[in-house]
Amino acid sequence: MQKSIMQKTGSVFLLLAALTASAQSPVSGQPVVATVDATKTGPPISPYLYGQFIEHAGSLIYSGLWCEMLDDRKFYYAVQPKPAEDPNAGQRGPDGGGPTRRRNVGPGRWNPIGPAGSVVMDTSNPFVGDHTPLIKLAGSEPRGIRQTGVNFTQGVTYNGRIQLAGDPGAKVAINIVWGTNADAVSQTVSL
Repeated sequence: MQKSIMQKTGSVFLLLAALTASAQSPVSGQPVVATVDATKTGPPISPYLYGQFIEHAGSLIYSGLWCEMLDDRKFYYAVQPKPAEDPNAGQRGPDGGGPTRRRNVGPGRWNPIGPAGSVVMDTSNPFVGDHTPLIKLAGSEPRGIRQTGVNFTQGVTYNGRIQLAGDPGAKVAINIVWGTNADAVSQTVSL
């Protein structure tokens, strides 16, 4: 049995070596000619080829090809205060087998506005998944959730939706801010 496997492996190896050697042999020196006829079209490309054969190498998918603007829109991760800057963010894990987490992305990227305890994850009546953010209001103090790093393109119209449940007297506003300093420009939509 052992010898048979070795003989088959050896035969396959010799065949591959012969194919490799013949593929590398010099050709007759004739140039390769390719003709492209732009007037002829082929069959349409299958819509099922979108994103096929792409690996999650580094942040290729999450910060390049991802087609949703918000990260973790269904709140898989709990809303938490932004973690301290990680000097090792994006580096390979200790076993060399991949990043320790998604590069340049915090845990869920949703952070509370107001004290850390002002947003809790409600498991009694989740909108989707295991939990939903529950924002504890406190008078006129701003409370809510935010996500940074969302990129917009000037001149492009964006459509979105928000799903809310709560106190009918609560004042809700969506605030989009460009920039991080005192000169930042913002737009507020009150609901």
